[in-house]
Amino acid sequence: MTMLTKCWYVWDGVDERFVRIRRPSQDSKLAKAIRRVKIRVAGMRDKQKLFEFRREALETEPEIWLPDELDLHKVRKNIKEWNLAEYPNDFIIIAELEGKIIGFLHLTICYRLFDGGPSAWVEDIFVLKNFRGYKVGTKLVRFAREIAKRRRCKTLRLIVGLENLAGLKFYRRCGFKISKIGLATMKLK
Repeated sequence: MTMLTKCWYVWDGVDERFVRIRRPSQDSKLAKAIRRVKIRVAGMRDKQKLFEFRREALETEPEIWLPDELDLHKVRKNIKEWNLAEYPNDFIIIAELEGKIIGFLHLTICYRLFDGGPSAWVEDIFVLKNFRGYKVGTKLVRFAREIAKRRRCKTLRLIVGLENLAGLKFYRRCGFKISKIGLATMKLK
């Protein structure tokens, strides 16, 4: 096993805040398996896998979701109604390991008047708890960045809560600059 001693943040549901802990040891078998993770844009045939991913995310960490996000019937309905052709500027990017989705990033491309061209926004990113710390999120962000660059976007942006210590650290490592209001921006060249 590889031992990493860097700090790690987890959500404390009792105090409703992130707390710093010692980063858990990585599972060497899982670290080796993660090398085979595939990052790709989801298609219509991935709907059931997307539902299973969301179900697992809700079941393993119910404390981090808003009450209306916990309704699996609503989640199933939303996924069922998703039509890729209706949203050509939205990309559901998935990290898939052995046929199972373990990470997800929703990227939206829009015209931004003050940027003078298209801009990309990360609407949502999530990696299942057991797969964190293995660079899955980093791979998702890199893939999103490449899509944005191909679409001639000038920036990649997202909103992050300033109390989300784990998210802030992760986004900075990915190359985002965080403003005082939680807007994270990455210039694309």
